[in-house]
Amino acid sequence: MQLIKLKKINIEVLLKLIILIGFAFFFYDIIKTGKVLLYVNPRIIPYIKFGIVAMISLSLFIVRDLFKPKRKVNIKPYLFFIIPLFMASMTPSTSVSSKSMSLTGAKSAEQTDNTKQKNVTDITNQDKTTGNNTTTTKTNTSKVDVKLEMKENTIVVSDNNFGKWTEEISNNMAKYEGKKIELTGLVFKADGFKDNEFVPARLMMTCCAADLVPVGLLAHYDKAKDLKQDTWIIVKGTIKLLEYNGEKSPIIITESIKNTEKPKKEYVYPF
Repeated sequence: MQLIKLKKINIEVLLKLIILIGFAFFFYDIIKTGKVLLYVNPRIIPYIKFGIVAMISLSLFIVRDLFKPKRKVNIKPYLFFIIPLFMASMTPSTSVSSKSMSLTGAKSAEQTDNTKQKNVTDITNQDKTTGNNTTTTKTNTSKVDVKLEMKENTIVVSDNNFGKWTEEISNNMAKYEGKKIELTGLVFKADGFKDNEFVPARLMMTCCAADLVPVGLLAHYDKAKDLKQDTWIIVKGTIKLLEYNGEKSPIIITESIKNTEKPKKEYVYPF
């Protein structure tokens, strides 16, 4: 009796249900566990949630045809969806290594970010009570306010403002020369770096993992050659303007380095 019932199932509809429900569950799982941030920019998440609802709705719409058998079924087209779904479910989610990236990529990222920030206005206020400087960056398009703070003459770099501080210091080098800086980043080295050069970088994601690029400021450290690529560290130092490739550049003169754990949010995002 079971064999007779199985023959009545529409295999094509069954495959569609497996694909739709499978992808819906996969997207739900990576959002719930936070793994989605390894794939896309947070602003994409609402669209993924909409996609989950759409796939579940489609599943409910076609499930009524599950027991309407079809004589000829071509399974091959559905393999283009089933195989990627299976591979995505079986492959562990891991962060991207910076070893495959270059300094050229980091420079192009800065150029890309500058292009996107044409409508940005920087307003610097002086905190009269504490003597702290606060730079608020307002982006007209997204209406996001990013505070760039200095405490006790030290630049405070966090996950939320890493990219903006990098841009701010690069665009106003003289203003920040001699300032202390403390930041968390991964050790990035590119071909052509000297033994005392490295970048405490973060990988910036504009849209998805495919466009990840390293961003950060070049640092000088006597023991830089002993630092292992992609190791997460806390760097403390002073910004100094030095010649690099024939032009003045803000460079961190490293005073101390301490190993640290990988942050929960590995990537940073442009505003």
